[in-house]
Amino acid sequence: MVYAVCKVLASFLLRVLFGLRVEGAERVPKDGPVILASNHLSFLDPLAIGCGCPRPVAFIARADIFRYPVLSWLLPRLYAIPVERGSSDLGAVKAAIRALKAGLAFGIFPEGHRSRTGRLEPFKTGAASIAMRTGARIVPVAIIGSDKAWPVGSAPRLRKNITVIFGDPITLPNKKLDHEGLEEVTRQLEAMVAALLPPEYVGMGNSESIRS
Repeated sequence: MVYAVCKVLASFLLRVLFGLRVEGAERVPKDGPVILASNHLSFLDPLAIGCGCPRPVAFIARADIFRYPVLSWLLPRLYAIPVERGSSDLGAVKAAIRALKAGLAFGIFPEGHRSRTGRLEPFKTGAASIAMRTGARIVPVAIIGSDKAWPVGSAPRLRKNITVIFGDPITLPNKKLDHEGLEEVTRQLEAMVAALLPPEYVGMGNSESIRS
C-alpha cells in the first residue's frame, strides 16, 4: 500500500517537475524473476525506473541512510535493501536474490556508480551473475536526461526532461556460466543499453560493444 501510494505521488511529481516519459514498459515480463539493468546518471534514476516499471522494484541503498528516523520506516516499505559500505558486491548479490525470490523486480546499475560525463561506462558482471543464480531475465534500461535534471555534485534543475526506455529482455542459457560466459552476456547487455541511448550518451569505449 505504501509503495503504491508513493509510486503514484512520485510519478506525478516527476512528470510535472521533470517531464518524465516512459517507453517500452510493456517489455518488462509480468511475472517471474526479472533484473532491470540501467545506465546510471543521477540520484533520480532509481525513482524514475521505479515509476516507469509496471512491477515493484527493489534497489540496494547505503545502510547509513536507514538510520534516519523517517527513512528507517519508509525505505523498507519501498523495498529498498540496506547494504553496508565495503560489502557492496556480496551484499548486492544477496539482496538481489532475496528480492527476486520475493517476487520483486530488482534494479541494478552495472557501471557501479554514476557517470560524471553522462557517457556509458563499462559494465561489471554482477547482473549476469545474479541472473545465472536465479534464472532471472535481464531487461536493459536506458535513462536519458537525468544527468541534466540532477547533475552529479549539483542541485536539481527543474523542467529538464527525463526519459526511461525499457528494452527487450535477455534470457540466459540454462547452464552455469564461467567468467568468460558472464563477460559475454555482460557485453551483450551493455551493447543493448547503448543501443537505446542517443549517440551523445555512448562513450568511445562502448563502440566496439555495439558493433559486436
